[in-house]
Amino acid sequence: MPDAPDLVLFDLDHTLLDGDSNQLWLGWLVERGEAPAARLDEQAAHYARYQAGTLDIDAYLAFHLSLLVGRPVAAWRPLRDAFAAERIAPRVGPAARAAVERHRARGDALAVVTATHDFLAEGIVALLGAPPLVATRCEVAQGRFTGRVDGTPCFAAAKAGRVRDWLAAHGRRWEDFPSVRFYSDSANDLPLLEAVSDPVVVDPDPRLAAIAAARGWPREAWARNAPG
Repeated sequence: MPDAPDLVLFDLDHTLLDGDSNQLWLGWLVERGEAPAARLDEQAAHYARYQAGTLDIDAYLAFHLSLLVGRPVAAWRPLRDAFAAERIAPRVGPAARAAVERHRARGDALAVVTATHDFLAEGIVALLGAPPLVATRCEVAQGRFTGRVDGTPCFAAAKAGRVRDWLAAHGRRWEDFPSVRFYSDSANDLPLLEAVSDPVVVDPDPRLAAIAAARGWPREAWARNAPG
C-alpha cells in the first residue's frame, strides 16, 4: 500500500456502467407505469443535446427530478434498488469492477463524480462497494423530493470545484495527492480531464476520442455491451 495514496475519480454513465443511468431509469419507470411514455421523447431530445455538448443541465435535471415529486423518498428506495439490481448490475462489466478494486487495494482515495442526481447514483455505486460519491444533490423537504437541485449541479466545468469541496469537507486538499486520475468517456468532462494529472479516457465518445488521440492520453475499454 503506498505511503501517499493517489486520488482516483470515476465518471459514472458510459464509464463505470455501459449505458446512461437516467435514460435506463426512465425507461424502467415507463415500463412499470410509473412515468408516462411521452417522457421518453423528452429524454431523447435532452440526450441528443448532451452528445452535442449543448445540454442545458438545469433543464435536464429539472426534467429528471420531476419524476420523483409526489412520493416520499422512502417509497422510492425499493424501486431504485430493484432497478439497480435488474438494469444496472448487468451493465457494470468486469473491467470496470477490476479498476475500482485495483485502486481500492492500492489504498487510493476513490470517488465517483457524476452529474446524475445522488438518489439514483447512490443505488448504483452500492453495486461497487459504495465508494464515495460526488454528485448532483436532490433537494428534500419533509421526506419528499422537491424537484429542485440542492446546490451546484456536478456537471462539466463544475465537477472539479465539487471535488475540491468534497475533499475540503473531509479535511483534505487536491494538492495533498501525488497524482489525481480521472476516468471518463465524455467530452463534457473535458474540464476535469484537463485539471487532473492523469486523464484516462474509457470507451470515449467521438469528440473525446479525437482529443485524447491528439494529446496522447491513455485509452481503456470497459464496456460490457449488455442488452436491454
